[in-house]
Amino acid sequence: MSEELMLYSYSASPLAVQKKPHTGDYEISVFGGAPATLRRGVDFGMIRRKDGSAQTKHPTLFKAGAEKVAVAYGLCQRYHIESKLEDAESGFFFYAVRCDLVKIVDGREYTITSSYGSANTREGRNGRQSPFDGANSALKMAQKRALVSAALSLGCMSDSFTQDVESDTEDASAYFNAKNPEFPISPAQVKFFYAAAGRHGLTKQDAKALLKKYGYSSAKDILTKDFDTILEELEGADA
Repeated sequence: MSEELMLYSYSASPLAVQKKPHTGDYEISVFGGAPATLRRGVDFGMIRRKDGSAQTKHPTLFKAGAEKVAVAYGLCQRYHIESKLEDAESGFFFYAVRCDLVKIVDGREYTITSSYGSANTREGRNGRQSPFDGANSALKMAQKRALVSAALSLGCMSDSFTQDVESDTEDASAYFNAKNPEFPISPAQVKFFYAAAGRHGLTKQDAKALLKKYGYSSAKDILTKDFDTILEELEGADA
């Protein structure tokens, strides 16, 4: 027991999260460890409505990002099915999973933190997918939710990231692949950009200067891949 407490105290220092200027990415590090980069659109992302407004206050941490957090602490993942319901007759499958993030020392595993996640085949994200085809997806989703929850708790990251919206998709690609990153943003998003600029006290000249910084002469030319980064800088301009 004393070894577990010692390891937990050593390993659970808050994760340092720093924005990387002009990239939209974040650098994370644990005291004494090598830094790692969380890439926007791969490891995390801001899920937005069609008009460009954000669905949550903080960006959503994806599975890939949660895995990087675990690695930053030198931890491995262990999954355990805590509860399940597999009703083949009705086509309903439910899984509740526990994710343990463990430290391996001299061949022994010490659990540093644990968290839980659940999923089932009747969730809206399944669409027209057969419940039987969705059983494996539900199990993976439960594992992912447990992992992201454990990573957020371990790194004390709730003031930087959330997991609420991304839990509706199996991974980051389900959201981002639906939008071509090389396509310009929609007219509604252009309007949202200028409205947001006004709310944050930016003049037209200020807005143009911000766009020029990213290589654009007009908001209608902004590519989808850059929209989130530009909005984040805009929203922090008056901070």
